[in-house]
Amino acid sequence: MTTDKKISCFTILLFWLPSSLCLAQINRNDDVDFAFYLLENRKFEEIIQLFHPVLSELEQNTLRSDSINYILGMAHYYRKELEKSAFHLLKVSDNSIFYDNSIFFSALNYAHLGNYLQAQTVLTASTDEQYEELKAIQLAGIALLKRDFEMFDKYANNFRFEQYFYSNSQSQLLNVRGELEEFSQKTPLMAGTLSAIVPGLGKIYTGQLGEGIATFLTVGTFAAITAENWYKNGISNWKTITFGTLFSIFYVGNIFGSVATVKVYINQFNEKQNNTILLSIHLPIRSLFQ
Repeated sequence: MTTDKKISCFTILLFWLPSSLCLAQINRNDDVDFAFYLLENRKFEEIIQLFHPVLSELEQNTLRSDSINYILGMAHYYRKELEKSAFHLLKVSDNSIFYDNSIFFSALNYAHLGNYLQAQTVLTASTDEQYEELKAIQLAGIALLKRDFEMFDKYANNFRFEQYFYSNSQSQLLNVRGELEEFSQKTPLMAGTLSAIVPGLGKIYTGQLGEGIATFLTVGTFAAITAENWYKNGISNWKTITFGTLFSIFYVGNIFGSVATVKVYINQFNEKQNNTILLSIHLPIRSLFQ
């Protein structure tokens, strides 16, 4: 046998033996312990490769099925495969010790995916009184993601600020609620209107003081030069026409620029606030269940 063939055979044997041993492990009664061992050691890809193919066999036993579905759900969660994670977590029965973990993590997955209605629906399945405050935090956070301030206030009434890993998130959500309500008055139309009245004012309106002043000075300079040439040389003079054209271009650009700027600013603001909300509902879940 040639050297290349020996290496090829050895390679096949090297990959076949661990797979065979793992499959044998799965078929024994300690498959759940083995799956948890892989999860604790962050072998997420190995969990998915090993347990997905035999899941239908494992589901013949409810206890094992619940455990493996939970482990698969968490493996997908850590791999940021949120839809797959939610799918497996929601297959965990309410008799399992992992039921509440699964409910909150699957709702969190849906919140990150932007499926807020499904996240709310999933959370209603949790009836354990010890998690009522955590549930209120999650539902309040989802209400904020939907910009439903009335619903947020309803759930925020259940905030007690008694435990640190809850109170920090509760305070953060209340702060975000105030910032969102205050910011909700800013609109592209108002930015454009202000810039039409005073060039640059629309950008100052969105908090961009430096850019607003620069715009005002640029447009104002061309306006002053145009007016001066008009006064000295008349409206038909080439200097008046040239600087008047430049003034018009910069003036109109200032208006449309302010509208575009405020749209970008609003999107960035909302994205930042959404990330803060998601972090605020994420942390207490991680603190409790991991």
